Amino acid sequence: MKLLFVLSQIELTGAETYAVSLTKKLKSKGYRIVFVSDTLNSKNIGVPYYPLDLDNRKSFVNRFRHIRFLCQMIRKERIDLIHAHSRASSWVAYFASRITNIPLVTTAHCIYPVHLSRKFLPCFGKKVIAICESVRDHLIKDLKVNPKDIFLIPNGIDIHRFRPNIDSAVREEFDILREAKVISWIGRFSGPRGRIIEEVIGKVFPEILKVIPNLKLLIVAGGNRPFSLKSKVEAINHQFKQEIVKFTGLRSDIPQIYALSDLVIGAGRVAIEAMACGCPVLAVGENKFVGLINPQSIEEGIYNNFGDCCKSEQVNWEGLTKTIMEIFKDEKEANKLSQWGRKVTIDRFDLEKVTEEVEKVYEKALE
Repeated sequence: MKLLFVLSQIELTGAETYAVSLTKKLKSKGYRIVFVSDTLNSKNIGVPYYPLDLDNRKSFVNRFRHIRFLCQMIRKERIDLIHAHSRASSWVAYFASRITNIPLVTTAHCIYPVHLSRKFLPCFGKKVIAICESVRDHLIKDLKVNPKDIFLIPNGIDIHRFRPNIDSAVREEFDILREAKVISWIGRFSGPRGRIIEEVIGKVFPEILKVIPNLKLLIVAGGNRPFSLKSKVEAINHQFKQEIVKFTGLRSDIPQIYALSDLVIGAGRVAIEAMACGCPVLAVGENKFVGLINPQSIEEGIYNNFGDCCKSEQVNWEGLTKTIMEIFKDEKEANKLSQWGRKVTIDRFDLEKVTEEVEKVYEKALE
């Protein structure tokens, strides 16, 4: 079977990471895949890639151009099924699918703004994959998608790549002492995630340093850093006369970053990857502070994709600060969470199992 994966993003997103990991697993099963997207940050995935400025969709001229391009691509590559991985890509793929009579599957990664045009013309595929229950509920309640056409399939993680006890040279690269504690924040600088890390630097980290002085914070993200964030980081580093907070840039060795980390702050795929590597996770998503992921909070975390897919709530920064301090005080509890988190990932997010569920959706879409 030959698949067309359509994405729309300028910087690295969870949707791209999801699509790339799915591509690799499907390729190993004999599928042929073609990528169309604004950008593709992931390198050497071994499939044809065609750039298309899908994010540039304000004018209908561009939208018609995008539809025509996809139709040409579908015919040229003899595509059997289209899989769209974002709202913008699904809109274009929907019309290309109708014109070429090629079935479309859409993965919904988030809660969409609800307005009249979206209600009137949702532009989802014949079958829709929701990555978490809150997205599924949103599709049914707000966008009136038929529940029979929605399949709940979470982000899949390669549990062999993301695993505990990985050898890491990152500590030496960043000149971090063995006795130092490391917090890693992994995300992007744009949108709500960028604002979250600014708040962590401004409100949380200075308070934690008073109690845990041998602490390092790694900010793992690519793209342009906001001037306000750079200023706050420089002020902290200047105060302590060393690089307490470090920008690492975009990294391809994320499992090695997790191996170095005593705590990971993140949401979505980051939370799942970190758990797979045996790291305690503090889930702070674009819309909600879920807190430390443990047996008491895991179901809430899975329901809303660890704080990304839900109504926006104000973060309790004092509570977040207190939680981090408690984690570093109780090493036994941190070790228990490491083993427990790994087991949860294997049971519920194994890429092998997830891919099998996605294949079943393809089969239903092709019926």
